[in-house]
Amino acid sequence: MRLDTLRARVVTWYVGLLAAALMVFGATLYFAVQDYLKTSLRDSLVDEANAIGAKFLAYEEQKGPAWMAGEISEAYAPELSGRFIRITRRDGTVLYESSDTRDSGIDASAVSQSHFKNNVRGFRSERQAGSQELLIYADPFRSSSGTNYLIETGLSLAPIQRILSSLRSIVLIITPLILLVAAFGGQMLMKLPLQPLVALSERAGYIGTSRLGERLPVPSTHDEMERLALSLNRMIKRLEDALSQNRRFSADVSHELRTPLTIMRGELEQVLLESTLQPAVRDSVASALEEIDRMSKIVESLLAIARLDSGMDAIDPKPVDVSTLCRWVMEQLRLLADEKKITMTVQTTPMIVLIDIAHMKRVLVNLLDNAIKYTSPGGNIKLISFVLEKMAIIEVSDTGVGIPPAELPHVFDRFFRADKVRSRASGGTGLGLSIVKAICNAHGGSVTLRSEEGVGTVARIELPLAHEV
Repeated sequence: MRLDTLRARVVTWYVGLLAAALMVFGATLYFAVQDYLKTSLRDSLVDEANAIGAKFLAYEEQKGPAWMAGEISEAYAPELSGRFIRITRRDGTVLYESSDTRDSGIDASAVSQSHFKNNVRGFRSERQAGSQELLIYADPFRSSSGTNYLIETGLSLAPIQRILSSLRSIVLIITPLILLVAAFGGQMLMKLPLQPLVALSERAGYIGTSRLGERLPVPSTHDEMERLALSLNRMIKRLEDALSQNRRFSADVSHELRTPLTIMRGELEQVLLESTLQPAVRDSVASALEEIDRMSKIVESLLAIARLDSGMDAIDPKPVDVSTLCRWVMEQLRLLADEKKITMTVQTTPMIVLIDIAHMKRVLVNLLDNAIKYTSPGGNIKLISFVLEKMAIIEVSDTGVGIPPAELPHVFDRFFRADKVRSRASGGTGLGLSIVKAICNAHGGSVTLRSEEGVGTVARIELPLAHEV
């Protein structure tokens, strides 16, 4: 799964928040269980000490230490239960002390003696050999006759530590498994809600300036996805109307200008036939005719682009061997290259493409003509064709002056000239590459330029192969 997609970001946030929640929950559970177990242990020791004092120590002076020891052993069985019990008189005499418990790690004889502190009760912990830790509760007791005793009860913390260790292991094992399941489940759950968005994206990728008549599918979900599709369709409709109006305007203007330009050319040519014209007037009329010719070329180019964009100038695709076409166009322009002593080479691979041969000739002629114009004498121009990923590729490369990086994104704009002075001097109108792009788009292909200033330019045409159309 790619990490730069919406689904990946949502799943990442989901898993991240769930991980944080599980960490908080696990920590809370761990410390709550730890506190509960220790509190229960403390309460158990306190209750045991209170019971020993009330049931046995209160009668020790009357019935004797032997009776008390027997009753404690019978009631609590320290050797079997794992409890530590010790009863000490104020004068230091130990009246009862349990022997080693069933826990082999606890040495009852190694438990330190507590000091008498009247009416001071409290807990202490002791660590013995083997890392065993004991929790001991000391409870001073005073009999009715005024005799002071110290009751000590203790338990090992090992059972609590084992429970907490098991709990830690469970949390550390279960948490990653939950996160893995959540990540997989989140990805699956996100796939269904995002399916309409994926469909919208795929369909939108096919809609271009030549296919604005199509619309995006509108899912009947009654949610943001449906509103998005409706909004995008309304936007496409507005773009379609604006582009159609622009194309109609360009076509109408170009069409309307053809007639007056033709009339002006004819009238000026008639003027030139007058033998009484002064030389200065004749030069002015000739210059005006040149400008009219240039305007006529611009009008014809604009009309051609408008008709191609609108589909009015329908292409007539036929199976054509691109290699044959490339070699033919190269031979037609070789004389222009020879005049500048430019070397032209062609390397082609036979491949059949459905194209309008007249339009595609115009494309190749425009690209090769530009290459010849902007390549210095002694340079090289190469025309190659090959197949790449089910597409026919045609490349025109030169060793010319190149195009500045800042101007490269605009080379297909109408009337754009990377070098305005040189283009005007060479008769360029700034529409040649716009026509090239319009023709390639009409064939379902594309054209791109890559260039390095002072090194050269490569024009790349991509067209679908005949069996792929």
